[in-house]
Amino acid sequence: MQLFELVSPRLFRPLAGPNRAFYAELLLLLWEECRHTADYSISRAEAVSRAEDYFAALAKPLALDADGAGDEDEQPTRDPHTLAVGFLLRLRRTGWLEEQPGSYEGEASLSFVPEVAPLLEALEEILNPRVVTYTGKLYKAWQLLGSIGQEKSPYENVLREVDADLEVLNKSLRALNASIGHYIDRLTRNRTPQEVLELFDQYEEKVVAAAYHRFKTSDNLFNYRAYLEEELDDCEENYLPQLAFDYARVERCAPNEAAPRVKALLQKQRDALEEMSLLMREIDASHIRYRKRAVQRAQFLLLSDRSSQGSVTALLRRYAEDIRTPEQLFEPDDGPVAKRLHLYPAAVFGEKFLYPPAAQRTAEPLAPVRTEAFDPEQLRKEQQLLLDYARLAVTEENVALLARQALAARPSVNAAVLADEYPHDFARIIGLHTYSQSPHRDYDITLTGKWVERGGFRFEDFVLTRRKEEKDGNH
Repeated sequence: MQLFELVSPRLFRPLAGPNRAFYAELLLLLWEECRHTADYSISRAEAVSRAEDYFAALAKPLALDADGAGDEDEQPTRDPHTLAVGFLLRLRRTGWLEEQPGSYEGEASLSFVPEVAPLLEALEEILNPRVVTYTGKLYKAWQLLGSIGQEKSPYENVLREVDADLEVLNKSLRALNASIGHYIDRLTRNRTPQEVLELFDQYEEKVVAAAYHRFKTSDNLFNYRAYLEEELDDCEENYLPQLAFDYARVERCAPNEAAPRVKALLQKQRDALEEMSLLMREIDASHIRYRKRAVQRAQFLLLSDRSSQGSVTALLRRYAEDIRTPEQLFEPDDGPVAKRLHLYPAAVFGEKFLYPPAAQRTAEPLAPVRTEAFDPEQLRKEQQLLLDYARLAVTEENVALLARQALAARPSVNAAVLADEYPHDFARIIGLHTYSQSPHRDYDITLTGKWVERGGFRFEDFVLTRRKEEKDGNH
């Protein structure tokens, strides 16, 4: 079926004529009112009123587009009502709107043709692109595939869902990669250096940080890829009969055709993971390439401010980069400005600025560097300070070591008691609370609700005990 069998062949005429910008704005204005209604409709009086408000605010004389009907007024006019009625009439004739007759108690209405709704959504998306965060899709796929053995409809509720998520994710990554260059070009074209840097910060915030940073950190593909591939292999080796049976039921195909199609779908998801990895590498390269381009444009604008002084400075810098030997100072100039500007480099830079210095270097060796003898006691103190710093650093390993020492001969101990026993390890004691949610810890803490003061610091006391999982494992 062809496109213009579904929509009017004249559909795109308003968006291709001299008033295309005003038609596009009016369409999106009306769509904002109709998109959430049951049948994409708005009363005819309300539509005319909204269009009149738009043209009144525009305050610009417009001539209605000739549409072959013979009744359009082609003379420019500012009258909001004439423009509103004319524009809405042409939108009806070209297939964007259709008129719904009113009932006995209701008035007539205008509604968008259902087939054009995706086009209007696409226009809205171009003006206000949604920021895709890519959050949670890989985790969701990992969770679904991990529980496929307990699912009664493994194809319908798991495999098809995972396939759709991976496809949406790769589609979003492709769109991001394709838009980076255009986004940077739009940000930096015909801008001042200050505007370039400010808009580049917006790019980092709205695109990189909001959309891609999460996907490169907590939702990184490399955290899940091996597990996802193992689960896909497990589907093919252990759950293929259940998947094929459910596939035949959902897709209504013969049972002997289901298994090959399920295998093809599993391979498609493996390919999607490989494509995702390639897209991430390409996006990383695009970020670096276009980030450099934005900085270079800002640098160029800073060095060449389009004034006569800036132009001369840029020309002199270009000649300075081209001249490598003293003889080139006196060669004929065949550069791009030779016909309009007679530039003699020797008069600008001097005759001998490339010659070697007058005072020649001698062959006398450099004098040895004088160093004072090391003080062994001072060296020992410095080394001890470094060792103490490493031992008392608030790292997960050092905090775990303190917990093991504190609980070596007792089942539990209060932080206030530890502060008395280890007066120089106060930072590590507080670190016990900092790392109390770490999955790798072998201790637990329980807040007592009592506040104590040690060493000039006031903190809420807590009880340190061995981690429950470890005690259960010992039993």
